[in-house]
Order: sequence, then C-alpha cells, then structure tokens
Amino acid sequence: MKTTKRKVLAHLHVPPIPPDSGSARRSLGHLQYFKERSDYFEVDAIGCQLFKNSRWSLEQEKAVSKLVNNLYIYTTNTIDYVHSRSKSFYYQRLLKQQLPIGCDYYSPPGYVRFAKRLISANNYDLIWANGLATANWVCHSGLNEVKTFIDIHDIAVKNKLAMKNYGHRKGLKFDYDRNFREEIRLLDQYDAIIINSLDEITELKSHLIESKLHWIPHLVENLEFDYKFPSYWNRRFTYDLMFIGNGKHIPNVEGINFFLSKILPKIVCQKPDVKLAIAGTVCQFVQVDSSLRSNVECLGFIDNPADVYLRSRVMLCPLLNGAGTKVKLQEAMVYGLPIVTTTVGASGLNFMNGINALITDDPDVYAEEVLRILNQPALAYELSTAINKTFEGDYSNTAVYTKLDQLFGIT
Repeated sequence: MKTTKRKVLAHLHVPPIPPDSGSARRSLGHLQYFKERSDYFEVDAIGCQLFKNSRWSLEQEKAVSKLVNNLYIYTTNTIDYVHSRSKSFYYQRLLKQQLPIGCDYYSPPGYVRFAKRLISANNYDLIWANGLATANWVCHSGLNEVKTFIDIHDIAVKNKLAMKNYGHRKGLKFDYDRNFREEIRLLDQYDAIIINSLDEITELKSHLIESKLHWIPHLVENLEFDYKFPSYWNRRFTYDLMFIGNGKHIPNVEGINFFLSKILPKIVCQKPDVKLAIAGTVCQFVQVDSSLRSNVECLGFIDNPADVYLRSRVMLCPLLNGAGTKVKLQEAMVYGLPIVTTTVGASGLNFMNGINALITDDPDVYAEEVLRILNQPALAYELSTAINKTFEGDYSNTAVYTKLDQLFGIT
C-alpha cells in the first residue's frame, strides 16, 4: 500500500551547514531524519538572509538543497531593515531593555508576507519551526488546517537571562516573569512543542498541556557516521583533555577561561605533562597564562571533530552559565568519552554523578575528578562504558528516530 506523503515546511533560523553550533547541528539532524524518511515526507525549507548579512552563502544553499525538495531564502530589504532597527532602537536604546519575547525583530513584514505567499501556494500539512524568537511568522501566517510544531532549542527567557550581561545586552533590563508568561502564551499556539532538555520538559509541564510536550534529543550522528572506531580501552591518545565550543556562544568562552584560570593550574601542579586540546572558534577568545602554554593546544575550527574525540581521554564541559542541553556532551557520548562537567553543563541530560559522568561546580573538586580519571584507567573505562549505554538508549540516531517516528505516527 502506497503511503501518502506529508508536505512539510521546515523553518531554518540558522544555516544548518556547517554544523558549527548546537542550533545548526540540531536543525541538520532533523533535515537528515526527514530525508531518511522520504517515503513519508516531502520537505521544503525556508530561511532568511538578514540585513545584508551573508548568513546564507551559495555553498550553504547548495548543500542544504540536497536535503530538501525546495529551499526558499528570503533576502530582507530596506523597509525590513528600518522596521527591525526601529524595534531595536525603541527597546534597547529608549527603554534600556532587551528585545522582549514576541518582538518581531527577526520576522520583519516582508519576511512574513513571503512566508504567507509560500504557504498559500503550497498545500503543506505541517510546519516545523525552529527557535521561538525567529518563528513569529508562523503565528502571523493565518494558519488553520496546517499543523504547527516548534522546536524551541532552549526556553527563550532562560537563554536571554544567561546572556543578560554580555555584549550589547550588558546593562539592559529584562523582566523575566513577564517575558516567561508571553513565551508560554506563544508556545500554546503550536500543536506540538519539541524540547531537547529533560529539565525544561519538567518546568514547562506546569504551564502547558503535557501532551503537547515532546522530548527529542539532538541527533549527533552523521549519516556517513563510522561505527568502526576502537573502544576506549584500545585507543591511542594524543590529548588528555578536550574542550570544543563555538566562540559566538558566550558561556563557552566564559567556561573555558574559567577552566584555564581556576582548574588547569591545579591539574598541572599534579600532572605537569597534561595536554589539553581546545577545538572550535572559541579558540579565538581563550586566555592562556604563559606558564600553561605548553599544556594547551588550540586547534581552531575543525570540519571533523571525531578525530579529536577519539584521541582524547577526558571530555570537559566547565560551563558556568547557559540554557538547554550541550551538544558537545552528546557528541562525546558517541565516542564513549568520560565526562567531567558542571551542573550547568549536565542540565537536561540523563546524567548521574559518579555513574555515567562526574559533575561538580567546585574548582578544586573538578581538578581532583579529572586527575582521578587520568590516574585510574579502570575508572575511565567504567565511565566510558556507562556513558555509551546512556547514549545508545537515549541519544543515538536509532533512539531519537524512534521518538520522531512516534511523534509523526510512523509505524
């Protein structure tokens, strides 16, 4: 019996290729899922080129076009620019506050009209939106018969609170309670809310209909993923420790510099030859004391981080701030790396301290836990085995595809 395909419009708030951030990695994973389930779905995608910002390159458009039937990129015009800049001026300059939840800064009128025309011209069954701040056009599109799903990535107010004192937001007021109420109101307009954090599921249950909430972890395995890598016990290590992060995400910068200043010196004192690899664009912002430079290797952005994961003994995630789940830790799970993290780093993930990860916010204890893994191979192997089991059960493509199949009623 032939299956009737559902037409999906996927909203891409960032280019998913290259997957150089958690948001990009997550969106790419979902596009790959729809591609794998092409017997059930026909997918178009929509994105926005903001204000002369070359967010979407021709190479990115070509790469994404291979995953969807049609890709529609809207380029904002002068009227859109004036509209959004006026919003920014009003809230941030005059009122001295952050852009509120529900502000259409990222959904200027031209983009909304573009989306409406696209929806009117196609008989979509489902819209998959990404990120509440950039998905206002879904609420403004006059949808009736179309099912609307939103992948929030993070609770938006928590992310705004985490970023409150950084960059252009520094000194701006932010009314958390008022914005949270507005976020709940907007989320309630969707038919389904996709969440990657177990903690955020728990928090939203008391504000929204529970049947709308769906826990779908990040998909971190590439379609061309190589399963034939050696077990932790049989690897040849180049680095003792590794950290990976996008430099545009301030908590990554704050977290690695906290580690370099407060924790690494304690480790080096006990293990002078320890070697730390730092990967990603966060390398542009690290501050390494001259006495520690021989212990740190900054690799910069790397196309395929698998090699670094496989050559490292311990995965670090010393974040002090942030929202949502940390994709870097799910990627580390793929390779069975022992993980030492903070409570912020572990938030939303199925971690149990001392069982499948080591979790502490105390710099002294953090250093001790890292040294324990480095000095006790049996402990390292035990943690590697435990985190592998957690990954296979909850975070592997097989596990997440099963959750998505259940969400869409695919049997």
